Amino acid sequence: MTINAASFRELRLDRLSRDFGTHNALKDVSLTIGKGEFIALLGPSGCGKSTTLNLIAGLLPATGGGIWLDDKRIDPLRPEERGFGMVFQNYALFPHM
Repeated sequence: MTINAASFRELRLDRLSRDFGTHNALKDVSLTIGKGEFIALLGPSGCGKSTTLNLIAGLLPATGGGIWLDDKRIDPLRPEERGFGMVFQNYALFPHM
């Protein structure tokens, strides 16, 4: 089953956490994004911005909390089933070329 992310009304992060060994990269992050809203994740290097996006896209598993699209929990779904994409800032394999 694939989710149609374009038709959602609300994306919700509920006490989302991610640990890397003993390092806690995200701890109890909660956020609600409504349909048509634009958000920006701002912060210094290493504060968890990319980790949050990777969790939403399904490229990393959460170690706590959950991700909801409307009333459907999506964090157990594989990345290809979520209907989300992610574009990295450094898009070139060899940026010097």
